[in-house]
Order: sequence, then structure tokens, then C-alpha cells
Amino acid sequence: MSEHEIGTIAFLGAGTMGAGMIRNLASAGFEVVVYNRTREKAEDLAHACGVEIADEPVFAARGAAVIICCLSGDKATWEVLLGESGALAGTSPGALVIDCGTTSLELTAKLAAACEHEGLGFLDAPITGSKLGAESGQLTFMVGGDESDLDRAAPLFTAMGKHTVHVGDQIGDGQRAKYCLNMTQAVVLQGVLEGYTLAKLLDIPLAKVAEIFEHSAGKTGVGSFKTPYLLAGDFDPHFRLDLMHKDLHLALAQAEAQRVPLAAATTVRGLYDQAVAEGLGPRDFLAMATLLERWSGLELRE
Repeated sequence: MSEHEIGTIAFLGAGTMGAGMIRNLASAGFEVVVYNRTREKAEDLAHACGVEIADEPVFAARGAAVIICCLSGDKATWEVLLGESGALAGTSPGALVIDCGTTSLELTAKLAAACEHEGLGFLDAPITGSKLGAESGQLTFMVGGDESDLDRAAPLFTAMGKHTVHVGDQIGDGQRAKYCLNMTQAVVLQGVLEGYTLAKLLDIPLAKVAEIFEHSAGKTGVGSFKTPYLLAGDFDPHFRLDLMHKDLHLALAQAEAQRVPLAAATTVRGLYDQAVAEGLGPRDFLAMATLLERWSGLELRE
């Protein structure tokens, strides 16, 4: 299915992830109408890649074959899809709604039910790959929903990403997989940062420890990606700390509902609670290192 066969794409959310995704859709030849709560960000994209801007989600959705939502959490997603002037009020039967944010299973179920009531398809398709992956079209999509809807969306996922995993036919399967991924990434990065902290306390150069990690079973994707930023003291957000905090709570709520203790993740969640309370939320989740720096009295730099 070509970009012309798919039709117009309404894209809701032009933030850290959404901006890069929109650029890649436009570059692939798709007709894109953008709504963003802060209009200036949408205007930047209109100047850069020729997308159309809508003043309200409902206007963006009118005539669109696919509505993609990429927002930070439940409240924002609910408002742009089902709130006053929400996109679903402007959709036509047969359109496909794709939620690329990481949201609760409760909201996902409500969105799916609302779409079914309106005669719309629905996929939950959270993403991973951070800001750079969104900009370079290297995202991974975790998708829950009917395979026929996935087939319709496949050219869009190809334009925006490098890999798509159909986790399952059940709505919410994409979200469930994303919870597992982000919980793991938060725990693993904390372990890497604590390893670097111990190295600093023992007067071992961090570059040497990083080299050892890279050539041993201590190598991790998140550690390899984040280490150069750590050594440079660069905490500008690729994935915000407060969003990882949200995802940890979503993940552990599922485990706690089944009375299964996940001790390491629970401890890390408490550290994220503290970091958010101290105002670190808008920084990259690598800024968890700054807590360790304060407690140790050392800087994790070279």
C-alpha cells in the first residue's frame, strides 16, 4: 500500500518523539496534518517539511484515513482523542487510530472501545528508540491489535522506524510489552551507574570500566548508548526522567496487582520518586546519575 493509497495522516503531538516521526512521514511522501498543543512547534514543522497545521484535534482528523497520537501520558491522550474538540469527533468510519504513547491499560481499553463504537480500527503501538531514533527513522514499534489493522499501518511504521513487533492480537499487548522494556531499561541503567560510582570510589578510570563493559557480559544497549553522554555531563532529554518514572509505576502496578514482588524494580522506582520530587523530571533519565554524584561527593566524568 503506497502513501497515496493510505490517504491523509492526522498526527497529534509534535514533541520530542512526534516531531521526528512527522518529518519522516512527510519525507516519505505522506500527506500529514499536525495538531500540537503548542502551535509554535507545529509551525516549525510546517516551515521545515510542508505539513499542514490544524488548530484543534477534531479538525486534524476530518478526512484523515489514519490518526496517530504520540503524547506523554493518559491525560493528554484522552484530551486530544476524546476530550472537547477531540479527534474522534472528526473521524469517518473506517479510519484507523494508532496510539504511539505509553499509557495505562485502562485508557487503552477505553480508547479501543470508543473506536469500535465509531467504526474505527485501533492499534496500541508504543515506541522505543529515543529522540535520535525518532529523528533518524530508527524506532521500534510494539503493536497490539488486529493483524489486518497492522497491515494497513505497516507503510507508516516503515517510514518512521526500523522494526515492528506484532506483540499480539489483544489490544494492550503493545503497552504490556513496553512496560517490560522500560522497567528493564531503568533497572539496567541504574546498575550501570552504580557500577561507575563504585569505580570512581575505587579510583578506577571510568573510561577503563566502560571499555571493560563493552567487551564483557556487562555490555548493555542502554549502557553503551548513555555512557558518552554521562562522561560529557550531558543530561539534555532524549527520554525524560519523569516519563520513565511514569512507566515504572505503570509496570509495577501490573506486578503488584498479581502480588508478585519485583524487588530491584521497586527499589529503582523509589529512587525515581525521589528524583522527580527533586525536580529532575524534565531532564534525561540519565540524570539519575546526579543523585549518585551527590551521595558519593564525586562527579561521574572523565
